[in-house]
Amino acid sequence: MLSVPRRPTSAVGCRSAVIALVLSLWATEPAFGAPDEPLHVIVLHTNDVHGQVQPRPALWLSEDDPPLVGGLRRLASTVRRVRAEGERTGAGVLVVDAGDWFQGTPEGLVDHGRAFVRVLLAVGYDALCVGNHEFDHGLPHLVNLLADFRVPAVCANLYEPGAGRVAWVEPWKVCEIAGVRVGLVGLLTPGTPHITHADAGSLHFADPIAQLARARAALAGEVDWVLPLTHVGVDADVELARAFPDLPLIVGGHSHTFLREGRREGETLIVQVGSKASAMGRVDLWFDAETKRLLKLEYEVISLLGESPEEFRNERVDEMCEHLVSFSEERMAVVVGELLGPLRRTRDRFRSSAAGNLVTDAMRAAVPADVAIQNRGGIRCDWEAGPITRRDLFELLPFGNHLVRLEVTGGTIEACVRAAVEGTAHSGLEFSGMVVEVSVDAEGAGRLTGIRIGGEPVERERVYALVTNSFLADGGDNYLSLKDSPARSDDPRMLREMLEEYLRSHEKLVPSDDRRYRKSEGR
Repeated sequence: MLSVPRRPTSAVGCRSAVIALVLSLWATEPAFGAPDEPLHVIVLHTNDVHGQVQPRPALWLSEDDPPLVGGLRRLASTVRRVRAEGERTGAGVLVVDAGDWFQGTPEGLVDHGRAFVRVLLAVGYDALCVGNHEFDHGLPHLVNLLADFRVPAVCANLYEPGAGRVAWVEPWKVCEIAGVRVGLVGLLTPGTPHITHADAGSLHFADPIAQLARARAALAGEVDWVLPLTHVGVDADVELARAFPDLPLIVGGHSHTFLREGRREGETLIVQVGSKASAMGRVDLWFDAETKRLLKLEYEVISLLGESPEEFRNERVDEMCEHLVSFSEERMAVVVGELLGPLRRTRDRFRSSAAGNLVTDAMRAAVPADVAIQNRGGIRCDWEAGPITRRDLFELLPFGNHLVRLEVTGGTIEACVRAAVEGTAHSGLEFSGMVVEVSVDAEGAGRLTGIRIGGEPVERERVYALVTNSFLADGGDNYLSLKDSPARSDDPRMLREMLEEYLRSHEKLVPSDDRRYRKSEGR
């Protein structure tokens, strides 16, 4: 199978990226209008929707006046539009998701995600891979969720320890679309027990490569094509593609990677569309009508900017979304604490802020540790003095990061702080339990001159307990020295849940504006 890439176009609603796989004998195949017309299958895909009912500001397009993008209403209208296209042209349409369905917004958390999943199913998904965040409310919750709503979930690498596959989720699903039998195989990251509810530790998460091999063997002769729906991250998808070089397509998730043109690994196209229902991917595949051999594959990312076209509105989904938003508004209006002064961020790289002090102090209160660190880019708003609601918490800490406790050397902490001070990291740091001494020259460049932890100079070889968020613990913002910590303990509580507990315990709080950076002039 030969790969023929095409240059992407950039019109909204038009193909923004096209990748074609064309057989060398394509020119000898019958024309599409002939009796043996190729079978046309369209795969629409999402991943890491994370409860995004509402459209959200596309800050990556404009920070000053961002347009609204995505949300379930827009997804639903896109599905309806493409299904209508399929009815006109004879193409079959398959709608799939690669995991992490509800966790991440106020609306997604209504009734522990159950209400959101009802809306997600009304969009018209044919199969959904189980993601790690589906375990966030415990194993019984997930089992009941799948059963109560008959979720077409798939996951082939979930086992009872010492026994067979779990009985509460199907390993794969077989669909016949436009005359092509497709085996949809779900695969979940083996790291799930370390990043979600402790219940996940009662299961065995088998190796995805080995389990895909078993699935392919079991489906041999039953399907024409195996399509993995994975929640393992793009790097692991690359390993899958290398292990099975005949796979034409992998629909991925977990790493929140936006692959505008897909990622090519040999003859395999790996696709993923970021997160938060901001885009939908479309893969068009044509198969030989007799042999079911893949003839051609094209890929595009569908823009979800703007309102849903009236003619393709899904009124049921629209009504369910409205109900969910109104219900969540009541929950989000709950007051969790009161500030007796304003809470501000800072643009000064060598100055701590009241907002950063609050978040990191709350981290150390939730997870006993010598030091807490938080990336400044993860703190997204200021607060005025007065009552604080759950909606305020979501605006301050909108990302779905959870707490992580690491045991690291003083040298590792020093490397992180140096990256923040000297600008090699993508975001500065806020911290608790530590004082950082810096020297700043006339051009504004900083140099790390000292660190004190618990009032004492840092010891490079000593092991310290550090609490941070999961984004930084995974090496985010170029803090790569944290990524390979051998002693890691994940707490499933999100940062905003942790902060709510902290505010409730303090009732009325005066924001701390103490100086945790100590700055001197010159070198």
